[in-house]
Amino acid sequence: MASSDCFSDDYLFQQIQNGRYEAMELFFKRYYTSLCRFGMSYESNSCLVEEKVADIFIQLWTNRNILDTIKNPKSYIYVIVKNSLKKIRKSEPFHQQIEETKTINSIFSPSREQEIIENEQKEMNTNLIREILDIIPKKSRQAFELSRIDGLKYKEIAEIQNVTPKTVENHIAIALKYISRALESYKKRGLLNSI
Repeated sequence: MASSDCFSDDYLFQQIQNGRYEAMELFFKRYYTSLCRFGMSYESNSCLVEEKVADIFIQLWTNRNILDTIKNPKSYIYVIVKNSLKKIRKSEPFHQQIEETKTINSIFSPSREQEIIENEQKEMNTNLIREILDIIPKKSRQAFELSRIDGLKYKEIAEIQNVTPKTVENHIAIALKYISRALESYKKRGLLNSI
């Protein structure tokens, strides 16, 4: 099989149902990273999210005989992730969070110093973006990320969030207002550096 971009989700589901493991690998490559990012809006433990998303692909392969009943594979897989992680949250009230640590090379050369400065600037910008995203209400942020980062259509997001497409449109408008206000505030305070 060729790259995952060559085939529609419906085609891949059909091939998965027919037992073509290559199709499963392509579907996995297409959605794994996006589903993990999406899952982080329900669970903060990235290891747990990655494990659950991987489990969902295993379940998909195991239950491939029912895939012909699925009308929209993309929405279907996002809804499964959402429901799976919501169950975890209900059944396990407290989760341990794993802290990721960064190691910094202690040997500095002039080119290494420049790289460190650039990385610090990128990290500052990344932190500003995270701050902006963190102030957006959860449903609006999720709709915004699904639309702008994952490229889902409003109808698909509506299925995932179990709301109307108009509500999705409203959520995205709210997210854009928060982003616009935050960027304006950062510009005034001189905190914004070519994001």
